[in-house]
Amino acid sequence: MTRLARLVLSAVIAAAVIGLLGAGLARLADGKAAGLPVVGQVIPAAQRPRAPDISGTTLTGRHLTIAGWRGHTVVINFWGSWCVPCRREAPGLARVAADTRSLGVRFLGIDTREEPAAGLAFERLHRIPYPSISDPGDLTAARFGVAAPTATPSTYILDGRGRIAWAWFGATTYSQLDLAVTEVAQP
Repeated sequence: MTRLARLVLSAVIAAAVIGLLGAGLARLADGKAAGLPVVGQVIPAAQRPRAPDISGTTLTGRHLTIAGWRGHTVVINFWGSWCVPCRREAPGLARVAADTRSLGVRFLGIDTREEPAAGLAFERLHRIPYPSISDPGDLTAARFGVAAPTATPSTYILDGRGRIAWAWFGATTYSQLDLAVTEVAQP
Protein backbone atom coordinates (compact mmCIF):
# COMPACT_ATOMS: atom_id res chain seq x y z
CA MET A 1 0.00 0.00 0.00
CA THR A 2 1.40 3.37 -0.96
CA ARG A 3 1.91 6.15 1.51
CA LEU A 4 -0.89 8.19 -0.11
CA ALA A 5 -3.30 5.26 0.15
CA ARG A 6 -2.44 4.82 3.86
CA LEU A 7 -3.05 8.53 4.49
CA VAL A 8 -6.40 8.43 2.70
CA LEU A 9 -7.41 5.27 4.60
CA SER A 10 -6.36 6.87 7.91
CA ALA A 11 -8.40 9.98 7.11
CA VAL A 12 -11.49 7.91 6.26
CA ILE A 13 -11.18 5.90 9.49
CA ALA A 14 -10.68 9.08 11.56
CA ALA A 15 -13.75 10.69 9.95
CA ALA A 16 -15.84 7.57 10.67
CA VAL A 17 -14.75 7.51 14.34
CA ILE A 18 -15.50 11.22 14.75
CA GLY A 19 -18.91 10.73 13.14
CA LEU A 20 -19.77 7.82 15.42
CA LEU A 21 -18.66 9.75 18.51
CA GLY A 22 -20.74 12.73 17.43
CA ALA A 23 -23.79 10.53 16.86
CA GLY A 24 -23.34 8.94 20.28
CA LEU A 25 -23.09 12.31 22.03
CA ALA A 26 -26.13 13.58 20.13
CA ARG A 27 -28.10 10.53 21.29
CA LEU A 28 -27.15 11.20 24.91
CA ALA A 29 -28.48 14.76 24.61
CA ASP A 30 -31.61 13.83 22.63
CA GLY A 31 -34.53 13.26 24.95
CA LYS A 32 -36.68 11.64 22.27
CA ALA A 33 -34.01 9.02 21.59
CA ALA A 34 -34.08 8.26 25.31
CA GLY A 35 -37.87 8.00 25.38
CA LEU A 36 -38.25 11.33 27.18
CA PRO A 37 -39.57 14.69 25.92
CA VAL A 38 -36.27 16.42 26.87
CA VAL A 39 -33.01 15.59 28.63
CA GLY A 40 -31.14 18.11 30.77
CA GLN A 41 -34.19 20.35 31.23
CA VAL A 42 -37.14 20.07 33.58
CA ILE A 43 -39.91 18.27 31.73
CA PRO A 44 -43.24 20.15 31.67
CA ALA A 45 -45.66 18.53 34.15
CA ALA A 46 -48.15 17.43 31.47
CA GLN A 47 -45.41 15.55 29.58
CA ARG A 48 -43.78 13.70 32.47
CA PRO A 49 -43.78 9.91 32.12
CA ARG A 50 -44.47 7.73 35.12
CA ALA A 51 -41.34 6.27 36.71
CA PRO A 52 -41.30 2.59 37.65
CA ASP A 53 -41.70 1.54 41.25
CA ILE A 54 -38.22 0.92 42.60
CA SER A 55 -37.35 -1.43 45.40
CA GLY A 56 -34.51 -3.74 46.28
CA THR A 57 -31.83 -4.63 48.76
CA THR A 58 -29.52 -1.84 49.83
CA LEU A 59 -25.76 -2.21 50.00
CA THR A 60 -26.14 -2.66 53.76
CA GLY A 61 -28.63 -5.52 53.32
CA ARG A 62 -31.92 -3.78 54.09
CA HIS A 63 -35.02 -3.82 51.88
CA LEU A 64 -35.97 -0.42 50.49
CA THR A 65 -38.87 0.75 48.37
CA ILE A 66 -39.46 4.32 47.26
CA ALA A 67 -43.25 3.91 47.16
CA GLY A 68 -43.38 5.48 50.64
CA TRP A 69 -41.50 8.51 49.33
CA ARG A 70 -44.47 9.76 47.27
CA GLY A 71 -45.07 13.42 47.93
CA HIS A 72 -41.31 14.02 47.93
CA THR A 73 -38.97 14.91 45.11
CA VAL A 74 -36.68 11.90 44.58
CA VAL A 75 -33.26 11.91 42.92
CA ILE A 76 -32.15 8.54 41.53
CA ASN A 77 -28.55 8.11 40.43
CA PHE A 78 -27.29 5.02 38.57
CA TRP A 79 -23.60 4.50 39.31
CA GLY A 80 -20.82 1.99 39.84
CA SER A 81 -17.50 2.14 41.67
CA TRP A 82 -15.82 1.00 38.42
CA CYS A 83 -17.12 4.13 36.63
CA VAL A 84 -14.62 7.01 36.47
CA PRO A 85 -17.26 9.73 35.81
CA CYS A 86 -19.22 8.37 38.80
CA ARG A 87 -16.22 9.01 41.02
CA ARG A 88 -16.02 12.59 39.75
CA GLU A 89 -19.69 13.38 40.31
CA ALA A 90 -20.05 11.70 43.74
CA PRO A 91 -19.00 14.73 45.84
CA GLY A 92 -21.48 16.97 44.00
CA LEU A 93 -24.33 14.49 44.49
CA ALA A 94 -23.56 14.22 48.21
CA ARG A 95 -23.52 18.01 48.47
CA VAL A 96 -26.84 18.46 46.63
CA ALA A 97 -28.38 15.80 48.89
CA ALA A 98 -27.27 17.75 51.97
CA ASP A 99 -28.24 21.15 50.52
CA THR A 100 -31.77 20.07 49.49
CA ARG A 101 -32.67 17.98 52.52
CA SER A 102 -34.61 20.95 53.94
CA LEU A 103 -36.84 20.84 50.81
CA GLY A 104 -37.77 17.23 51.64
CA VAL A 105 -35.76 15.82 48.72
CA ARG A 106 -34.85 12.13 48.97
CA PHE A 107 -31.87 10.54 47.20
CA LEU A 108 -31.36 6.94 46.10
CA GLY A 109 -28.37 5.40 44.40
CA ILE A 110 -28.59 2.35 42.14
CA ASP A 111 -25.22 0.54 42.21
CA THR A 112 -24.98 -1.31 38.90
CA ARG A 113 -22.96 -4.20 37.54
CA GLU A 114 -20.96 -5.05 40.65
CA GLU A 115 -21.17 -6.85 43.95
CA PRO A 116 -22.38 -4.94 47.04
CA ALA A 117 -18.98 -4.93 48.78
CA ALA A 118 -17.41 -2.79 46.03
CA GLY A 119 -20.33 -0.36 46.12
CA LEU A 120 -20.27 -0.09 49.90
CA ALA A 121 -16.55 0.70 49.85
CA PHE A 122 -17.23 3.43 47.26
CA GLU A 123 -20.00 4.95 49.39
CA ARG A 124 -17.78 5.02 52.46
CA LEU A 125 -14.83 6.52 50.55
CA HIS A 126 -17.00 9.30 49.06
CA ARG A 127 -19.15 9.76 52.20
CA ILE A 128 -22.42 9.21 50.33
CA PRO A 129 -25.19 10.13 52.84
CA TYR A 130 -28.08 8.30 51.15
CA PRO A 131 -28.89 4.62 50.52
CA SER A 132 -28.09 2.70 47.36
CA ILE A 133 -29.78 -0.41 46.04
CA SER A 134 -27.51 -3.16 44.77
CA ASP A 135 -28.36 -3.99 41.15
CA PRO A 136 -25.57 -6.18 39.74
CA GLY A 137 -27.75 -7.38 36.85
CA ASP A 138 -28.94 -3.88 35.80
CA LEU A 139 -32.57 -4.97 36.29
CA THR A 140 -33.71 -1.67 37.83
CA ALA A 141 -32.50 0.29 34.80
CA ALA A 142 -34.45 -2.05 32.51
CA ARG A 143 -37.66 -1.22 34.40
CA PHE A 144 -37.45 2.33 33.01
CA GLY A 145 -38.28 0.89 29.57
CA VAL A 146 -37.74 3.38 26.74
CA ALA A 147 -36.58 5.98 29.29
CA ALA A 148 -33.83 3.65 30.61
CA PRO A 149 -30.38 5.08 31.31
CA THR A 150 -28.20 5.35 28.20
CA ALA A 151 -24.96 5.83 30.15
CA THR A 152 -23.41 5.29 33.55
CA PRO A 153 -23.76 7.48 35.47
CA SER A 154 -27.33 8.58 34.82
CA THR A 155 -29.51 10.69 37.08
CA TYR A 156 -33.29 11.12 37.25
CA ILE A 157 -35.42 13.47 39.32
CA LEU A 158 -38.93 12.26 40.12
CA ASP A 159 -41.61 14.71 41.14
CA GLY A 160 -43.84 14.16 44.16
CA ARG A 161 -46.27 12.16 41.99
CA GLY A 162 -43.63 9.65 40.94
CA ARG A 163 -43.12 11.01 37.42
CA ILE A 164 -39.79 11.62 35.68
CA ALA A 165 -39.30 15.39 35.84
CA TRP A 166 -35.65 15.57 34.74
CA ALA A 167 -32.96 13.22 33.45
CA TRP A 168 -29.29 13.40 32.58
CA PHE A 169 -27.22 10.66 30.96
CA GLY A 170 -23.57 11.05 31.92
CA ALA A 171 -21.88 12.78 34.85
CA THR A 172 -23.81 15.68 36.31
CA THR A 173 -22.37 18.66 38.16
CA TYR A 174 -23.35 20.20 41.47
CA SER A 175 -24.74 23.38 39.87
CA GLN A 176 -26.66 21.51 37.15
CA LEU A 177 -28.28 19.08 39.58
CA ASP A 178 -28.92 21.61 42.35
CA LEU A 179 -30.73 23.93 39.93
CA ALA A 180 -32.91 21.09 38.56
CA VAL A 181 -33.71 19.61 41.98
CA THR A 182 -34.63 23.01 43.38
CA GLU A 183 -36.92 23.71 40.41
CA VAL A 184 -38.71 20.34 40.65
CA ALA A 185 -39.02 20.53 44.46
CA GLN A 186 -40.69 23.96 44.45
CA PRO A 187 -44.43 23.76 45.12
